[in-house]
Amino acid sequence: MRGQARKLKFLKTEESGIVSIYPLYFMEQGIALEGAPSLSNRQGRLAANAARVLARLKLPRNLRRGSGPVLVGMMGVSEFRVIPYAMWREIVPFCFDCWPKDYERWTSFFTRYRVRLAFFTARQSAEYFAERLPCMKCVWMPEATDPAQYDASRTWAERDIDVLELGRKSDQFHESVVGRLAQEGRVHLYEKVKGQVVFPCKAEFFDGIARSKMLVCFPCSQTHPERSGTVETVTHRYFEGMASRCLLVGHGPQELVDLFGYNPVIEMQGGREAEQIEQILRDPESVAELVERNYRRLLEVGSWKKRAHETLKVISEFPF
Repeated sequence: MRGQARKLKFLKTEESGIVSIYPLYFMEQGIALEGAPSLSNRQGRLAANAARVLARLKLPRNLRRGSGPVLVGMMGVSEFRVIPYAMWREIVPFCFDCWPKDYERWTSFFTRYRVRLAFFTARQSAEYFAERLPCMKCVWMPEATDPAQYDASRTWAERDIDVLELGRKSDQFHESVVGRLAQEGRVHLYEKVKGQVVFPCKAEFFDGIARSKMLVCFPCSQTHPERSGTVETVTHRYFEGMASRCLLVGHGPQELVDLFGYNPVIEMQGGREAEQIEQILRDPESVAELVERNYRRLLEVGSWKKRAHETLKVISEFPF
């Protein structure tokens, strides 16, 4: 695959401390390890602001495809970061956070830049654009993680956080368990004030997951349907939880079930959430096998090393 990768370059995401865009870094690291070189589109503040204005006006478009495709990781319709490269190079978008409310913006983007091949982390979005834009090849490529970045060494007994809720919460789950966990003296971490993240820096974030017994995971379609609509997709949070040997509780998207061949998430039952959580905490041996099975399966099907290889295989077989 390394020989094929030389035909491809990827647009590098500039390093930052924003946890939510780690999936872009991990994806690009996987592509780089397969032998693809990177391009930099470092933009100053003025250039980035100008690119945002041009993107809002829908003025930029691809004028020529140039020599060889450029893979671009996009967290939402972040068109500004591909300007000006996409005007004279053929881009292959790798689309994270592609939600129905933005489908018209994505359609405009794909059309103006004459995109012929695009990857989507959400399977339903890939299916939508395959029908909407039949001249564009749409490929579902689920998210993944870099297991080497996480600490999976701690035993259940060594973890001092019982239940961890990161970012957006399922209100129903949270309200069902918060009182019971406090009453039982359990350590339950969550965003108490909107915007005040649980772990403010990268080191604390990775350490916090490693210290957690259970990580709560619900798809955005259940927690914030106004954002994602009915698109149910598996996100990075699921993979990094398993990479840290956390037990996942919440709801497993069908994408994850299909990818793993089973549901790696303990499904929460409405009205019984507190009872289920407390039962697990009192009998951790009942879930120990599932935690280990999830970790082993993650290494097989959920790493960016594997996902990057699959991505480059598709690109190498596409008639650019």
